[in-house]
Amino acid sequence: VCTMKKLSVLCMLLCVAMLFCSCGEEERAVLGYEQPVATLVTAAQYSDTQSYLSCFTPEAEAEYKNSDSYNEALAETLLTRGEEKTELSYKLSNKKELDSDGLKDLEKSYKESYHKNVTIKKAVTMTAKLTETTDSGELSASREITVVKIENNWYIFGKVIEKFDLSQKG
Repeated sequence: VCTMKKLSVLCMLLCVAMLFCSCGEEERAVLGYEQPVATLVTAAQYSDTQSYLSCFTPEAEAEYKNSDSYNEALAETLLTRGEEKTELSYKLSNKKELDSDGLKDLEKSYKESYHKNVTIKKAVTMTAKLTETTDSGELSASREITVVKIENNWYIFGKVIEKFDLSQKG
């Protein structure tokens, strides 16, 4: 019985140690407001257009799907895929949470764009730097992105991003 207790205590300690130990920065938890950007990057990496579009508000997604520029293989065209292995990563900076006036402005803009009232619980503006890495080098693009929390979901606010100007070196 004593050996069983020692073994179970040892197992619990091992589990706790594994929880507190991180094996590199790749395993950093993604904060709620970062999730749409993380999903967008993963969807572009794996050519998953439906997941890519789901990063945007439902009305922005619907508007894009009904537009003349709709491309059901959009995610496949976002990276300069060739024979080389391509990896897409992101870094977020200059994060700023909007105050209640900023939220009201976004709600008004949303109503004007999509003729629908929404309640935006939170919003964060930030700079998203996307970097595409291939065997022959790196290309990157930065753009200002606003993410909004509507009901319990975070979305990228605004029109569907149809392309990234991945032209800046490094």
